[in-house]
Formats: sequence, structure tokens, C-alpha cells
Amino acid sequence: MNELYPLRFTPQFFIKPWGANNLSKIDALKGAPAEKCGEAWLLSGVEGKQSIVSNGFLEGNELNELVEVYMEDLVGEPVFNEYGETFPILIKLLDTTEWLSVQVHPDNELAMKKHQVPFGKTEMWYILKATDDAGLINGFKTKTDSRQIQKAIENGTLTQKINMVKPAPKDVYFTPAGKIHAVGPGLTLAEIQQTSDFTYRLFDWGRTDKDGNARELHIENGLSALNYDDVSTGKTDPVRLGNTMDTLVNCSEFITNRITLKAAQTVRREYITLDSFVILLCVEGNAVYEWENKEEPLRMGECILIPAIIDDLLISSKGGAEILEVFIQN
Repeated sequence: MNELYPLRFTPQFFIKPWGANNLSKIDALKGAPAEKCGEAWLLSGVEGKQSIVSNGFLEGNELNELVEVYMEDLVGEPVFNEYGETFPILIKLLDTTEWLSVQVHPDNELAMKKHQVPFGKTEMWYILKATDDAGLINGFKTKTDSRQIQKAIENGTLTQKINMVKPAPKDVYFTPAGKIHAVGPGLTLAEIQQTSDFTYRLFDWGRTDKDGNARELHIENGLSALNYDDVSTGKTDPVRLGNTMDTLVNCSEFITNRITLKAAQTVRREYITLDSFVILLCVEGNAVYEWENKEEPLRMGECILIPAIIDDLLISSKGGAEILEVFIQN
């Protein structure tokens, strides 16, 4: 069997009614539709929307096929033991002109109970661009209960009960399963989340399609999923780890660090004790990664998957770069 190597993937693009036109302006994402492209899925193990390898001898293979074949060599032994043959992390870029629905995601326990799948949906957002009218909703203003929220949905006052925040570039927001939230207009952001496509819509701003039909809401499921005590806006402060590194989110579902490279700077990342895959997502500038005397570019808007058997990596940048590093710590 040939040895594993850093894997690159073909992005998948999705037209959305709230989508914008910024993703196609990113060099690495020139294949994106020019209008209403709301999402670019860079790395996905979601059934029916799996990422396809675009480099090396594994080109053309689906991500979960590789997990099935390479198991702990690809994802790490603790990860494989916990999540099996489904890759556990989903990486997206979002680009918005309107509010997305006000929604909530189930946790692992509820996802198993209602959908017989092991993944709920805990996620984080890293803001890339924000216009003057950009906004986010995250968490309740005060602790509440299902009766009050059901009444607010019925009488159209739900948005009065939730935190409206004004995001800025480089802001980090953590949105665990159960947290009421919505991404607003004027944003380009990176979303890192569990491998799940379950969303319970509670409110959709009165939108209808061309035939006048409103999108389906999921009030009963949503009310059962909500954490009514969560009054945080979700904004998190990075924890400094060193000159080039800080931790943005550290939760049981994933850890996300930010690597900041100045011009002509190189860092070595040691993964030998990690026993997990590592995802590198470039969110600013351009970089180069090097392993076993091989070298590849990593451009803004691209991500790569480093198999668990790769022990270390050199990352450098001529003009400076910011890279999000994602893995699971067991």
C-alpha cells in the first residue's frame, strides 16, 4: 500500500438565497458561481456531499472511503475508535447578503435519539470579512424556557429575546449544539463544525420562494434541542501559545489553533504525540507546507488534510499568512 500524504480536495459550491459573490473572487475558489454562492464546502464527510481527493495517487477517492481503508493511519486511533468510518469534521466558507434562518443544532445525544446518527453539530466561526451592516445572532439575552420561546415564535418576537452582535474580521464565535444562532448579512467566514447537516429552523424572517411558499420550520425539534440557559454571545478570546500560535477554540469535538506567519517566517509543527489527523485551512495570505523534502503551496481559501501518521511539517510564507489548524484531542 502506498504511503499516505497531505491530501487536497475539490471544493463543492452551493447556491443559497442569502448567498453573495465574494467566494469566486478568491483565487483558490475561482470555480465558484459568481452570484448567490453561499457556501464552499472544503472538506466534508457528509453522506452525499463527500469531498473528493484532488492530488496524488488517491485522486478521485471519497473522504470516507479513505477512512475505511486507512483507518487510524489517516485519522488517529482514538478518533477512529470513537467516530468509525465517517470523517468527523466539516470545513466550510460562508458568504452572505441576508440573514440566515434563526436556528439550533442537536447535540450528539439528541442526534442519535431523533436521527440515529452519532454526530450533533457544534461549530465555530472565524470572521474573514464584515461589512458595516454585518451581524450575528448568538445566545439568549436572558435565561428563558420552552414555553416563552414557543410563544415568541408564534407572535413574531423571537428576535427580541436573542443577542445581536456586530462581528469584525478575525473575531471568533463558538456555537455549541443547543445554542440559538443565526449568521447575518455582509459576512465572509470560515465555519468549522462536526460532520452533521441537521439544522432546526425556528424563524426564517418571513421569506418565501418564487411560488410564495415559506421554508419548513422545525419548531418541535428546535424547542427540544435548545439550551435555554445559554446567554453568551459566543465570542471567544484567543489563548496565546507562543510567538506564532494561539488557540481559538478548545472543546471535546475539536481544537482550533491559529498559526500567524510573518513575511519570510517558517514554523515546524510537531504532530508525533497527537494521534489525530490535522486540517490546515489558510484564511489569509499564502503559505507553503513541506514534508519529507516535498513542498506544496497552501493558498487563501484552501485546506489540506494531514494524515495522523505524518509526524511533523514545515510551514512557511514569503509574504505572511494566517492558517487555522484543526484536530481532535482525546
